[in-house]
Amino acid sequence: MKTIGYVRVSHLESLNGESFETQSKKITQYSELKDFSVTSIENEVISGGVEIRKRKSLSKIVEKLVRGDRLIVARLDRLSRNILDTLKFVNECKTKGIEIHIVDLGCVTNGGVGQIVLNILTCLAETERIQISERIKAQKHYAKKERKFLGGAMEFGYRKDDKGKLIPDEKEYIILQSMFNLRNQGLGYRKISDEIKKKYGRKIFFQQVHKIMTREHNQKFFNQAYDHSSSNEMRLAVWL
Repeated sequence: MKTIGYVRVSHLESLNGESFETQSKKITQYSELKDFSVTSIENEVISGGVEIRKRKSLSKIVEKLVRGDRLIVARLDRLSRNILDTLKFVNECKTKGIEIHIVDLGCVTNGGVGQIVLNILTCLAETERIQISERIKAQKHYAKKERKFLGGAMEFGYRKDDKGKLIPDEKEYIILQSMFNLRNQGLGYRKISDEIKKKYGRKIFFQQVHKIMTREHNQKFFNQAYDHSSSNEMRLAVWL
């Protein structure tokens, strides 16, 4: 009869100092209280939103377990943050005769109070996950609307100021202005790419030219500049 512990942290938690040690200690103490002999404690760095069957470490553990064996986790959210995935996994283990123990709840495959509490807490964990996801989306939407840098590659034509806001990069903005000038003259994106290479020595593939020029904020600003120009040559407004 094997008793295997499973500890998990997400990539973000690992960066913030969340360790395996605390979870391992809880599993060990729980096992001693229940007089279980722990065979091993396996760890994994992965998001709790990833399906259990797609986790390499946990999948290998489950393959080793047979009827009468035990799997112990420190907390419910260390097993999974997805309600359907959690319940499916617990039911599959129950069918196979494998016990699932959560330190705070006890055995959740025996149909007792632990099973009822599991259902309630899993719903709460899923609700929390959805709320966090919605907050992150709202923050990103607000930041994008305010033209704040969200990380990753810097958008062409812009640079980040001291407050993290995107402002025009003078050198690249000249190239961006040239793109719209050429487009206004009737040139296609592939031809614009060639002209930019000749004039500025910058190789920007035509697919990227299209992406840059069709961004809403770029179109809005440059098209307004054209509309308010008294000649066919666009006069770039000074933003800085």
